[in-house]
Amino acid sequence: MVNSHYVPQFILRNFYADDKITYCDLEQKTIQARNARTVFSEKGYYPEGIERDLCEKTEHQFANLFHNKIENARSSLSFTAEELFTIKKFLIASAVRYKAELSVEEKAGIEALGPEFEIDYEMCLNDILACEDMQDVISVVKKAERFLLNDTPEPETDAPEMPNIWLWTEIKDLIGAYLIFARPKCDERFIMPDVGRGVYQGPFAIRKMNATVATLQQVPDPSLAQLMTMLSPRDYSVYPLSKDLAIISMSAFYQIFTKSELHVRVMMPDEYPTLSSVLGFGDSDTILPPRVKGNGRDREYKYEIVRLDSGDICHLNSLMITQASRYIACADLKGIQRSIRSAVQYTNRDLSFMRLNLT
Repeated sequence: MVNSHYVPQFILRNFYADDKITYCDLEQKTIQARNARTVFSEKGYYPEGIERDLCEKTEHQFANLFHNKIENARSSLSFTAEELFTIKKFLIASAVRYKAELSVEEKAGIEALGPEFEIDYEMCLNDILACEDMQDVISVVKKAERFLLNDTPEPETDAPEMPNIWLWTEIKDLIGAYLIFARPKCDERFIMPDVGRGVYQGPFAIRKMNATVATLQQVPDPSLAQLMTMLSPRDYSVYPLSKDLAIISMSAFYQIFTKSELHVRVMMPDEYPTLSSVLGFGDSDTILPPRVKGNGRDREYKYEIVRLDSGDICHLNSLMITQASRYIACADLKGIQRSIRSAVQYTNRDLSFMRLNLT
């Protein structure tokens, strides 16, 4: 059987120090210096066909883009619409390729909803890997939404046997989101969890959706109506690409948050006086959307690479430590000590085995 990685090896090598990655087992409380071939992997985790397609249909394209354009960028990045699709397709695949173990309550909830809501990881991966452009991705969304809204389906040739509800949730968050490219401006470094990312749903998780609806009822703005179709409770997700670089996928709500009356309807100054208190990191300059030029296939997206301080890195790492299923990895434990101390505010896990005496 093939040794399948649920975090790609080319990403894991970006966390190397002295040709090894530091691999921490949160259950067994062990720490090992390992090779990328032997971490975040399991024999037979995927069928061989999916393993091959992951490499050929998303990892290869993204790896080329990463090494040729993203990896060494320091101040800004520009992408074509096609390149941005390559990035988002890779992130969607990253979000659905780990087979999360569900709790008893989660399994009961899915069973109550019906078989259409069962998680089929192979189906999720096959459906997203088959997408060749953003229109293909949108078609996956529309098919699921027709089912959810009980609309009349398209002809049989266009209707799937089983709507991909779980992939729909991930696509909905990522195709509507805008991306932030972030590097540390401190000694603290990013970690990699076995689930490949961290997800944040803060105090505005539901409030931002309710506020958008309330504003739309009073001001029938087409842009707000479009925004509403892209919103979910998720505020953002963080996808580490290396010890020195991460992509943050930010809810489209925050793209217009400071430019409309939405912030008045949502923000309560006494309760959340700053944007950082809402999001757990950053400020209005940190979460700026890209500058967009041109139209259609000629459209260009320019991103300023933001620099995050120690508190911001600790928050993002703490999310990932808390949400990891069993394993996390890093370049060097010394580079994540503040994050380990910070993570105890997020989780009851005993992380003392990763603490170093640096006095």
